[in-house]
Amino acid sequence: MTQSHQRLLRGLKAAAEPSRLRLLAVLALGEFTVSELTVILGQSQPRVSRHLKLLNDGGLLERFREQHWVFHRVPADGEGAALVRSLLELLDPDDPLLALDRERANVALAGRTQQGGPGMEAADGHLTDAASTRDLTDLVVAELGASGYEAVLYAGPAPAEMLHAIGPRARRMVGVSESRHEVQKARASLHSGGLSHCELQHGDLPGVAPAAASFDVVVLDRVLGPESRRGEWLRVAARVLRREGRLLVIEDYEALSGRAGSGNSLATLRNWMAEEGLACERLRPADAGEMHVILATASPGRVEQAA
Repeated sequence: MTQSHQRLLRGLKAAAEPSRLRLLAVLALGEFTVSELTVILGQSQPRVSRHLKLLNDGGLLERFREQHWVFHRVPADGEGAALVRSLLELLDPDDPLLALDRERANVALAGRTQQGGPGMEAADGHLTDAASTRDLTDLVVAELGASGYEAVLYAGPAPAEMLHAIGPRARRMVGVSESRHEVQKARASLHSGGLSHCELQHGDLPGVAPAAASFDVVVLDRVLGPESRRGEWLRVAARVLRREGRLLVIEDYEALSGRAGSGNSLATLRNWMAEEGLACERLRPADAGEMHVILATASPGRVEQAA
């Protein structure tokens, strides 16, 4: 990726300092808070914060807030991400200082699974058991197929499991969940597992509001609950899908039957998507452990072509 003279110079000036190069190497592994970075680098919080500000100003990092915590990461896309990748390729991965930073970063990631880590709280009480989640993950992988993807967005209660399964075949993965516990669990397990291209966000999809036409796959996993928000979720999914993108909606069969006035769950889900301009291409019920679910795929591009 070529860059303008001024953009390249700004990025190089931001990175041209030993501690800031170390920060880039650490933040290429995943998302970290300032307090975690002070431990990893062994430096004071004001000093680390100053380095982070310069890197952010230089376009080499991005930051986001979750409740009381602010996380920093290397962008997944764009000129800044390309420059960071080029710089890190020049570093010796066996450098003792960088190796120590990686070791401390892995300790920080492992510590997040313990109560009291950044943003961690008790599990939210979602009733899906581990076996059902594994079965559902297998169903999603099979439904999406074996091809690779440029960018995938998952919104639902199991970001760790889904992103672990889909992440290796996508260049960029974004996971959104309303459970802060699940987001932090995913951040720890994915980044310590080498899936640093997976981004995690706490909240709901309408609140996160990704850029339009930025994903070729969107997975909505049991999120079309309250009627007042159902259309909003589907509209956002349609907006962020690229023209030839695919939407995969997963809903609990019994729960959907109770909300379907006609009692026909498949027709109800198809109608919901049609109301938001989504052409439903495939509907099928399936068993995932103790769960009975419906998987529906749709595409916004085909609706436009047919109109």
